Formats: sequence, structure tokens, C-alpha cells
Amino acid sequence: MSLFDIRKKLYKKDAPPDISEHPISEYNPIASKTSTDAYSEEDLWLEKKAGLQVSEKKVIGKGLTALVAILVIILVSVVIYEFRLVAFNKRNAQVAVSGPEQIKSGQLVRYEIDYKNNNWVNMKNAAIKIQYPENFRPEPDKNFKPDTPTSGIYSLGIVMPRSSGKIVFSGKAYSPKGALIYLKADFSYQPFSFTGQFDANAQLGVSVIPAPIVLEIHGQQDVVSGNVINYAVTYKNDGVEALDDLQVKMSYPEGFTFASSMPAADKEDNVWQLPTLGPGESGRITINGRLEGVNDMTRTARVSIGTMNGEDFMSYNDEALDTKMTASPLLIAQTVNDQKQLNVNAGQYLQFKIAYQNSGNIGLRDVIVTEKLDSPVLDYSTLDIKGGKFDASTKLITWKASDIVAFKNLNPGVGGLISFSIHVKKNIPLEGNDKKNFVIVSLAKIDSPDVPTPIATNKIISSNEMDMKLNSKMIIDTKGFYNDTTIPNSGPIPPVVGQETTYTIHWKVMNVSNDISNAKVSAVLPTNATMTGKFFPDDARINYNERTNSIVWDIGKIDAGTGVLNAPLEAAFQIKIKPSVDQFNKEVGLLGISTFSAKDLFTGDELSVSSATKSSSLPEDVPLTKAGGGRVSN
Repeated sequence: MSLFDIRKKLYKKDAPPDISEHPISEYNPIASKTSTDAYSEEDLWLEKKAGLQVSEKKVIGKGLTALVAILVIILVSVVIYEFRLVAFNKRNAQVAVSGPEQIKSGQLVRYEIDYKNNNWVNMKNAAIKIQYPENFRPEPDKNFKPDTPTSGIYSLGIVMPRSSGKIVFSGKAYSPKGALIYLKADFSYQPFSFTGQFDANAQLGVSVIPAPIVLEIHGQQDVVSGNVINYAVTYKNDGVEALDDLQVKMSYPEGFTFASSMPAADKEDNVWQLPTLGPGESGRITINGRLEGVNDMTRTARVSIGTMNGEDFMSYNDEALDTKMTASPLLIAQTVNDQKQLNVNAGQYLQFKIAYQNSGNIGLRDVIVTEKLDSPVLDYSTLDIKGGKFDASTKLITWKASDIVAFKNLNPGVGGLISFSIHVKKNIPLEGNDKKNFVIVSLAKIDSPDVPTPIATNKIISSNEMDMKLNSKMIIDTKGFYNDTTIPNSGPIPPVVGQETTYTIHWKVMNVSNDISNAKVSAVLPTNATMTGKFFPDDARINYNERTNSIVWDIGKIDAGTGVLNAPLEAAFQIKIKPSVDQFNKEVGLLGISTFSAKDLFTGDELSVSSATKSSSLPEDVPLTKAGGGRVSN
């Protein structure tokens, strides 16, 4: 059958309904459902049955499952989001600073930092950082870790939900003139199950009232370079409460050389520790020195009164004084033993040289040079002057034109040298209030009636001052005894070859005019001598080194006047000798040179003095000397 006939038959208007039926065969696309033919497939021409097929049901089921899952995820997310909104809100983390809002400078105050966690979750890595100004000093606290000079941290760790806590923060604020300061608290934390760091802040303004201490400094407003300058510092407690642990601290101007002060400084010539200053009580400190600088330059001295907070000085009040450097046509300078600054010793020879010059451009008439030399430790009987006149009542040496012809008219650029000498006393007197810390002050001045006097200022007189501190005189006395009641001895006298004999050595030390520290006496024993281990007193710090055969008496600090105003310090120890054959008929060495050394706390110099060696011939032991017990026998 041709294709045309097939088409005609199929689409004929009155075609029978079973036209498509034909015998079942392997070519039938809807062969038996039990057919296992791998190539069987559904006849797309067949009309689908009513309802959903199995595959369609599966697809729909999977879609519904996915939709439910998405809805669940959305619901859970919404629940979590709503829970997070309810569980944590940064506004529910709070911090506050409370405490006095007006305090006195230097007053110890206490502040409370309150923190709260009003959320439903923990806070981890919680900490409170406190910030304060430079003039606030926190009190030591093991829980407070300084972060910078103006901040520190309290670590809180975990802060539980719906909880609160408190930190106590103490310290002192210092303000010489009064100030408004701020204490700031930063509460930082990380909520549980949240990322990122959150914080809450608070601050408190505090008004600091200055301490009621009046402080003033006075001194010359104009000084010729190299001349003497004197500062006077006065202080007063203007309040109603006593003030403790006060210090006065000077900051000297550039070019200032310290000479002396009254009272003496407690540290580095510029710090004075004050006693308790009661209401209305006052005090005064005078400071002397020399100031150098270029003409018309201003030098500034500053003084503070306050207290120490740890290693920091905290000021209650500050003042300053400006001094203008001026010039004089007359120049003068002096040296002692060719030095511009030195400390001297008892009995020392002092050679003074005074140099002068007219540095101006006109001649100056009737020049006068004076030297003020006043000290109880100088031996004026040894004063040797080259011309000039000495006034014993005023301790003033004067040179005029009658002594030095050039002084009649000192021409521009002309200068010269004046010299004289004097000795320091060998024995320093400790009388009245002058019992320690002696200073020899020499003040040289030069003047002429032709030196101008500027309007509204003092006459410009050139001067030069030297201040020589007297080192303390230290004395050591070394004696040895066989016949001794402090530490009894034994053995043959005179000493015998091959037999042991013991002796007692006594050290006595004295300190005259200044306090000294690190004092010790040391010596070396000869090879044939050794320590027995006996010494007096029992608490004497006597150390013996067997390898070096050296002995040291460690004394420490010794006050001025020890051995002069009271008994000297003394220590004794026992040694033993065993003479050898080669020492027969000879004296045996007992002790080498004894050296007494220390640091002078007034002058800062290291001092030492020595005493001679000791042998078995001991003239201080009278019974031994009479028995002729110094030389070795056999």
C-alpha cells in the first residue's frame, strides 16, 4: 500500500474506529507489559489516562519537601534573629563612674566603676580600661595593669547574664594651680555567639583644688656673669590641716654653680625633705652659688614643693624667678691651688690667685679689689699676703692703688694677678652650732667709681665666689697587745721558733666633721700570721679571707663627731704566729698597713687614711716591752 493510500485510509471521514488494530507482534510498540525488550517504549500517540502518573507524583513530593525545608529554615532563622534581638542589646551593657567630684591636690580618693550585663547571654573577654590625666597617680592594685602612663586595664573575663559588678579605683591627683580632670571608663566585651567587640563608655569630671601651700622665690634680677647669686625660697601652710612628707625641689638655671645652702640639701644639692608642716607654719631655704651667661640673656630658676609618689615627684605649687645677665667693664676671677672648684682637707695649704682686668674701652680710676675670707676652719696665723691689708674683725683683705699702682688708673685691656696663701687648720673645732659640713667661702670683688650705675638698678660690681667644702677628717688608731683583757692570749713570750703565740689587734676609728658612708678598715696579714676566729664585739662585721690573708671590718655609716664628741668606734681580733727558723732573733710581722676608707656624704669625695704596720715588738704593751718580748728566740 502506498503512502497516499495509507493517509487516505487514516483520515477518511467514515474510517472505522479499529483501523489501527493489527495482530500483536514483536513490532507492536505496546506489546505485552511483561515484555523484557530493552527497546520497548510508551506509545506517544496513545491518549493519557486521567490522574497523575507515578513520576509526576515523585517530582511533586520532592518539591513539597524542599519547600517545607525552606520554610523551616526561614522559621528557624527568624526565631534565631528574634532571639538574638531579645537575648542581646548593646544598650543593656552599662558602665558608670561614681565618686567625689571635688578633691584636694594630693588627696587620696576612691572611685567606683559599676558595670552591668542586663542581657540573656554571657559576655566574654570583658575588660574595663580606665583613662586618667598625667597628673593623676593610681594606687598600686594587683588587679590593675597599667597600659600606658595615662591608662590601665581591669580584666573581668566572663560576665554572666543578668549580672553586675563593681571595681574600686583609688589614686591621687596633683595640680599646683587647680584643674578640671576627667576619669574615663571603657567597658569592652564580646557577647557569646556574637562576633566582633562591643563597648560602653562613661566618664566623670573632677575638680582638683590646689593644696594650700604658699611658695615664693626671691633673688637678684640682674647679675654680672660669674658673680654670686643668692636665692631665698619661702613656703607656708595656709590651710587648716598638717601636711606630711613634703619636699622642696629646685631646678637651677643653666650656668649656675651650687655653692651652699641653709639648711643643707638632703639630695643632690637641690632637694630638701621638710618636717611636718602644721597649719600656719612656714620655712625658708637660702641657696648660694655663681651664675654665668651671655650678656642680656635671661636665666630662669624654678622651685617646686610637693611630695614623692613612688619614684615620681608630684608638685603642689611651682614658682620661677628670671635673672638677666649683665656686663661690667671690670672682670675678676680667682683660683685656689690652680683650680676653680675643689674640696679641701684639714691642714691643707691653699694658694689663692685673683685675676683682674679692665675689659672696657675707657680707663677706670681708683680701682679697689677685696677678698672676703671667713671660715672657722682657716688658720689666719698662716695668712701670707702680697701687699694689701687684712682686717681680722671682718676677715676682709683689701688692695688699693697704694698697694698696686695700676689701680690708680686702670687702662683699657690692662689686667694683673694678686696672690696670697693660707692653711686650713689641722684640728677642726667642733663648737656651738658649727659641728659639721664646713664650707670655706672666698668672695673676690672689684670696683671703681667710674663704673656706671644704670637707672633703676643696682650698681654693677663684678665679683667672683668660690665655695670650698671641707672633707671630713678621719682618724685610725691601730694597736696590738699580748697582755689584753678583751681577748686573752697565750703562747711563749718572747715568741719561740716552731711554737704558736697569739696577739690581739685593736682598731679604733674617729670621724670629725661630716657624715660618712661605706666606711671600712682593711689590712693584709703577713704570710706567717693567721686569724684565730676570735673577735670583739661579737656583732662586729669582720671578714677574713684565708686565700688572700686579708681582713676587713665593714662599719657602714659613721656620724660626724664620732670619737670627738663621743667615744670612737672600736673592734678587736686575735691572730697567731708560728715563727720559723729564719726568723730567729728577728721581729715577726703581725699586721700590714691598715687603711680606713669611706665616702664623705657632704663633699662626695672618697676618703682614706692609713696607719703603720704592726710587728711582735709592741711598744703600747708595756709589760711585753719590759720583758723584751719582741724578738724570736729558740
